[in-house]
This record gives sequence, structure tokens and C-alpha cells, in this order.
Amino acid sequence: MVAEANYWIIWLIYLAASGVFFALVWFLTAFKSAAWSSYSLRSVAAAIILTPWYANTQGESFAPALMVMTLDLITIGGEAINRAAIPLLLSVIAAEVAATLFYFIQKRR
Repeated sequence: MVAEANYWIIWLIYLAASGVFFALVWFLTAFKSAAWSSYSLRSVAAAIILTPWYANTQGESFAPALMVMTLDLITIGGEAINRAAIPLLLSVIAAEVAATLFYFIQKRR
């Protein structure tokens, strides 16, 4: 029971820190003349920050995919990063598609 409580507390701390980091990214990417670049950079940052993946191959707990990928690289080796890199890459692609669609919808108005 304590481990589960710690799991949720750690996720809340991670999400709070991610919110602060994303607010900084939002402020730094507030381009007036290049709106698509703003949308694109923000969506990639959100995808990288918020994509979860399984912390280990047998477990059911999630961790941020970027952390899983980094720790797999450090502990297991370069061939293990595909386990978390593929979902991370797919989420970045989906974020780019969503940002592009959002840009064209906003541009049309």
C-alpha cells in the first residue's frame, strides 16, 4: 500500500514539475510571426514530457517514456531503448499532426 501511495506522489511531483517546465517552454515559444513553429515546438515538448510507458517489461506501473528510455540505455544497453523509443516517437508524430491541423484550423478563421 505504501508503494502505491509513493507511486502516485511521485507522479504528482513529476506532473507539477512538468507543468512548470511546459509553462517556460510556452513562454519561450511565443512567436508572433511563426505560429506553426510555436504550435509545433509546444506539441513536441508536451509529447516528450507526458508520454508514459511501462517502467519494466514485467510490471504494470508506468513512468515517463523519456526516463524509461534513458534508464534502459544506461542499465541494459543501446538495444533496449527501442522499448520506450517507439511509443515516444509515435506520440511525437501524433503531436505534430495535431499541431499542424490546429494551425490550419486557426489560420482558416
